Amino acid sequence: MANVSLKNVTKVFDNKVIAVRCLSLEIRDREFFVLVGPSGCGKSTILRLIAGLDEPTEGDIYIDDILVNDLSPRDRDVAMVFQNYALYPHMKVYDNLSFSLRLRRHPKSLIDNKVKEAAGILGIEGLLPRKPSELSGGESQRVAVGRAIVRAPKVFLFDEPLSNLDAKLRVQMRAEIQKLHRELGTTMIYVTHDQIEAMTMGERIVVLNEGEVQQIDTPLNLYYSPANVFVAGFIGNPPMNFIRGSITSDNGYVFVSNNTKIPLSSDFDEQLAEYRAKEVVLGVRPEDIYGEGTERGLSSSQLLSKDPIEVTVDFLELMGNESLIYTKTEGTPLIMRAPADVSCERGQTINVYLDLAKLHWFDGITGKRIEKQ
Repeated sequence: MANVSLKNVTKVFDNKVIAVRCLSLEIRDREFFVLVGPSGCGKSTILRLIAGLDEPTEGDIYIDDILVNDLSPRDRDVAMVFQNYALYPHMKVYDNLSFSLRLRRHPKSLIDNKVKEAAGILGIEGLLPRKPSELSGGESQRVAVGRAIVRAPKVFLFDEPLSNLDAKLRVQMRAEIQKLHRELGTTMIYVTHDQIEAMTMGERIVVLNEGEVQQIDTPLNLYYSPANVFVAGFIGNPPMNFIRGSITSDNGYVFVSNNTKIPLSSDFDEQLAEYRAKEVVLGVRPEDIYGEGTERGLSSSQLLSKDPIEVTVDFLELMGNESLIYTKTEGTPLIMRAPADVSCERGQTINVYLDLAKLHWFDGITGKRIEKQ
């Protein structure tokens, strides 16, 4: 097994496109580590740099504390699973699985044992005589993973391996890859643009944007303590709501945004002391907004704002177990979760209340989180 370190790594393409900028990561031995971010943020480039398929413009990459900048991909002892599976169409599944071992001239008995062991782990024993054209998407993905398993690498690299699968199969394969990680106990680095995949699979997650690290943390810390507006808006489905405004002090602190005023409790006095008369961004999750008549089930830790915010309903998404209400207030969109049987119509004006105990505050200029004192 192995730890992976990237130290001040930069990758520039064509002397002008900066894909990764001064990146430093420490990925622990046996960890399931996820890189997540929007398209073009540099996450797949990072994976290719670790694999040796691209060379860093600057910085160093270590695998198991060994500098690998000058090592070829085959000498790094890593295995990569691609989005497009990359199976050889003219070979049967057995031959696809055994190909890398045959290139290394391993004994036939060892190859056979490793292929059958990998097939058993993934439950694809019955697929060994087939060709890729005879496989479904999920079966092809298992074969691609199996081809990596037979090599018994120090590090597994997954580059958006589930993006070609349908929604139900993605959920199933997520569980199978996590089970595989537990059974093999190998370091796994997983790239995805799907934040749900990242949150459900990763032990730790790095959120990337434009080639730079925004935050490295556990899934729960990313959700409940996002480091900035970008992370807060990227992690969560639906995303966090944002309202721009300023803090005034009039018999206590008040958040003001156009004609909306939200008196704040004394709990915010220290946190917002340096932001009086300055621009801030208020963030609130959809589950922390309550419409009139939807306050049932509130716990003692929840403190609803005294003054309501008047919003206009845009449309309603019925999810079965709940409803999502898309609204606007003075041009600012707000999404709120509501009970499945909520009753409202497009164009209707309703009053909503915020859970003051769950508000997030960000600097209006830098976008950074304003921490509690």
